[in-house]
Formats: sequence, C-alpha cells, structure tokens
Amino acid sequence: MHVVCLASPTPPTYGGAIDMYYRIKRLHESGVRLILHVFLYRDATPSAELEAMAEKVFYYHRDTTFARQLSALPYIVESRRNASLLDNLCIDKEPILFEGLHTCYYLSSPRLEGRMRMVRMHNIEYRYYYMLAKNALLSPNALYYLLEGAKLYFYERVVRNASRVLAITEADVDELKSRYPGVDVRLLRCFFDNSSQHEYCPTKPYIIYHANLSVSENVKAAKFIIKHANELIPEGWRLKIAGFSPDKSLYRLSVGLKSVDIIANPSAEEMSRLIAEAHINLLITFQQTGIKLKLLNTLQQASGHCVVNTPMLYGTGLRHLCHVADSVEELKQIIAHLATTPRSKEDYSNRIRSLADMGFNDISDLL
Repeated sequence: MHVVCLASPTPPTYGGAIDMYYRIKRLHESGVRLILHVFLYRDATPSAELEAMAEKVFYYHRDTTFARQLSALPYIVESRRNASLLDNLCIDKEPILFEGLHTCYYLSSPRLEGRMRMVRMHNIEYRYYYMLAKNALLSPNALYYLLEGAKLYFYERVVRNASRVLAITEADVDELKSRYPGVDVRLLRCFFDNSSQHEYCPTKPYIIYHANLSVSENVKAAKFIIKHANELIPEGWRLKIAGFSPDKSLYRLSVGLKSVDIIANPSAEEMSRLIAEAHINLLITFQQTGIKLKLLNTLQQASGHCVVNTPMLYGTGLRHLCHVADSVEELKQIIAHLATTPRSKEDYSNRIRSLADMGFNDISDLL
C-alpha cells in the first residue's frame, strides 16, 4: 500500500502525527508492505524510523513560496503539488491512502484511474479553517484562514473521486455522507499508542499542557493557561507548556512567571515522560472540530488526572475518563481538589481497559 503523508509522522508528538504514525505502525505490524510518501516541512528531516517500517520512503519538500498562495486551490493542497509524487505513485498498481485533503492534488489524476484510492479525512477542513479565522479576528492571519476555508469548501468535492473516504468521527461520517451520497464513507477511529509499554508511575507536582505550539488554535489555549497561571497553579507546583515550535508570544507572556516552563521540541520519549509523570494533564481547546488525538494519547500514557473543557471531548465519547471544566473558576476548583487527590495503579488500569474496549487502532477498513 502507498501512504501519502501530509507531513512527517515522526516524532509523533502532536495530533495529526500521532494518527498517521500509529496507523503506519499498525499496518506494518500486520504484514502490509508499505511505500511511504512524506512531505517535509521547515526543518523536518528523513526518518530512519519510518524507513525501517517501509519498503521505500520517498521524500518531498513543500513549496511554501508566496506564489502557491495565489492559486485557486487551497494552499495546503497547492503547496504539496509535486510531479514526482504522481510518478512514484505510478510505479505499481497497489492501493493508495491519501492522508488528509492536503495530499489529494493527484486524487483525480487519469493516471490513477482504476486504482484503490482511499482518503483519510483528518477534519472537516473548511470548518476548521473558519474556526481558525474566528479565533484570529484581530490577526493578519484571519483573512488567510477565511480564504483558505472557502477554497477548501469547494475543493472538498474532490473526494468524489475516492474509492473510499475514512472519516474520523461519527459526526463527520454523517456530514460527508449527506454531501456526497454516492461515496463510500466509513468511520476509521483514531490511531495512537495503546501499547502495553506504558506503565503506571508515581506523579510529580506539575501541570502540563502539550500541543503543536505553532498552530494558532493551540497557541490561543496555551496563552489562556499562562495568563491564568497564578490563579490555577497550586503553591510550589510548576506549569509546563511543551510542544513543537513554540510561538514567540508564549515566551513573552511567560516572562516573570517563575512557575512556568516552556519546553520546546521535546523528543517523543521526553514528551511521553512529561505526560506520564504529570499529576494533572490540562488539555483545552476553543475549537470543536475533529477529534483531539492528544487527548487519547494522554489518557493512554498519563498516570495522573486529565482535566479538559467540553470542546476537547467533541466526537470522543471519553467524558467518563476526564474531569471537565469550562471556566477559570471551575478550573481553579477542580485543580485545587485534584492536587490533593492521588491516582492509584488500579485507576490507571481501569482507564486503559476502557480505552481498549472502544475500537481504536482498527485497520479493518484499510484492508
């Protein structure tokens, strides 16, 4: 099977990368021979880990020049237009999995006629971009998000060329079926690390928020937490903000806050340790779109408590495994209570069993 990755799935330290990486890993472990096509972005480099799971890995650099933004196609699609990708997809007649609308430039190519072409929908992308615009109304990026959202709304119909569309939530399945009644739309639940290598460990007195910190949605959430750090963090505790490529505004905002640590670009191993040892994992979002892979990943790895707001639970069915707070006052009360509430090994084991029963990491609709 060919898999076209919108970005490098390694290290799997944020939502989209987690879903792609563990899907690839599961396919490899099931004996599927993989040819991977990976778009490298910014300072991303070839991955020996991916190469160990595939017969061949092709790498492509995204063209992020301004000219690509002038296209009638969405920038996330146009910047991944690369003739070598189409040539490499045509080296055989095996099935192709396109990861996200981002990678679908060649989905309708006549050269792929007759091939099994599957599209993994990571989101209803146009809605995601409209929400980014709403959250960035006073930012120069707002117009870009609006235009990109409009382009994605019209571009999405490219999925009518797919043999199968694999949506990430039941709500997304229903919407895509209603818009494209002739398309085979199925639910493919998230993939994440549900291996047995994670074990309960004693927690330490800190709260962690982790995310891809270059994404505006996550930057907004991190800023909210930092601004209220003095109210939320128990005396003697630390607040750790960890993730990929932290926005410079987070450093400026944390100046003078002695209890706040910003941890930039942790390795997958370090991120796992930070999540596992935190007494409280705090995950909030202001966008009710898609499904939050980092929530699943956290629930699998964290020995401590998980505190979320309601939008973070959209499409997950995971409310019973979390503590929910939707205001600063509710966060203060829950954190103060949980700070003195230990988590036992039995609590952790019960959570892992609940996750195992929910049907994640199932590749049957890919085979």
